[in-house]
Amino acid sequence: MKRPRLRAYLGLGLLAAGLCGLALSGDLIVHIERFIAFYGLSLAGFALLATAAATLPLRGVLVAAVVLRVIFLPGTPSLTDDFYRYQWDGRVQQAGIDPYLYVPNDPRLDRVGYAGRALINHPHLKTVYPPLAEATFFGVAAAGGGVLAFKLLFGAFDLLTAAAVCWLADAKRRRQATVLYLLCPAVIVQTWGAAHLEIVAVSLVVLAAAALLRGRDWQAGVLLGLAAAFKVTPAALLVPALLGGRAKPARFLAGFVPALVVPYLPYLLRGGAFGSLFEGGSAWTGGALLFSLLAEIVDAQVARLLCLAVFLCGAVWIARSLQGRARTAPAFAWTMTLLTFCLPVVHAWYWLAPLALGLAAGIWLPVVLGLVAPFPEALAGRWPAQAPPWRQLAVVAWRRLPALDPRRRLERRAGAEVAATGAVPHTEETMGLRERI
Repeated sequence: MKRPRLRAYLGLGLLAAGLCGLALSGDLIVHIERFIAFYGLSLAGFALLATAAATLPLRGVLVAAVVLRVIFLPGTPSLTDDFYRYQWDGRVQQAGIDPYLYVPNDPRLDRVGYAGRALINHPHLKTVYPPLAEATFFGVAAAGGGVLAFKLLFGAFDLLTAAAVCWLADAKRRRQATVLYLLCPAVIVQTWGAAHLEIVAVSLVVLAAAALLRGRDWQAGVLLGLAAAFKVTPAALLVPALLGGRAKPARFLAGFVPALVVPYLPYLLRGGAFGSLFEGGSAWTGGALLFSLLAEIVDAQVARLLCLAVFLCGAVWIARSLQGRARTAPAFAWTMTLLTFCLPVVHAWYWLAPLALGLAAGIWLPVVLGLVAPFPEALAGRWPAQAPPWRQLAVVAWRRLPALDPRRRLERRAGAEVAATGAVPHTEETMGLRERI
């Protein structure tokens, strides 16, 4: 197809059809084939759009981006159950209890009223979210908000990230990077469809990179510190920030340290601020790449140390290879990509930060990985036990990753539905029976 704008509009049409299909598909954990088909269609449209993104009028892109986000607002996330933990942690804090002290199924929390308690993932683990995220959960709970409130709040940070990507990208690729971010199906599905909090940290990270690029070291330190107080992984960007001549260390750390430490203080004074943060890779794992391979050979704790060593060596090499403020975007993009490869727990939305930074830097590897990451996570163990063999073949390799297996989630959802309504739930057995019928 020789006409670029025609390619762009055709891609936008396929993208919109795929995302609309996802928004109207209902419970995707039951109808996973719909997710595969419609998300795949949206990726095909995005790939075609990417070949001529700069030819689209920016005003039309903004309208399409808003519409394709708003259509996900009414739905309840089905391929994730993280939002139950968000709401639970907010309710626990409303009751005056430190969310880091007890696991959700602890009897001492029985006085906390929350109808979705049985649906919380990892009920045997304390919360893993850092203090700034917990403060956000408390704020939404205090305002009486639910899933919609989280979607709107995180959606605002999504739009802020689009502006940050535009600010970070150089003049040559700024328009393309902004258009592709605004129409990125992974961003839309994970933020507006699944209500994941990841995008808050992503926006702060991209803003920090843009501030460094412009010599605003103290402001960059504050932004990165806040990102690390919301989600721990951005702290890894201290390596490229402080090495390679990108910042004056004293000014940067003068902003970073208070921004990171201050949110922890109220929780530390109440008894705890870490929960199960350091249990990843020992108490549970999932989606990890390097860690999963090493854990087959050595003990999990040793595997974690080896992954840390690989990351530190690689991050230092990246920082030294990509020196100077002008190369902040690629240094940050490659560092976050390496980190995601080395983490002991990796979910599809963890790739949003490498994806956004990759778009701004013009690096396609993290963008492609971020786009395709939802596929293995959706496929892993999500087919009914009685599914036809052609379906089961696609997920045999992933069944060894227990944290990705949502059959337990189906069981928890089933138990909660029975307790709340007395209705027969969608279990593996009933789903298989429906297929046989």
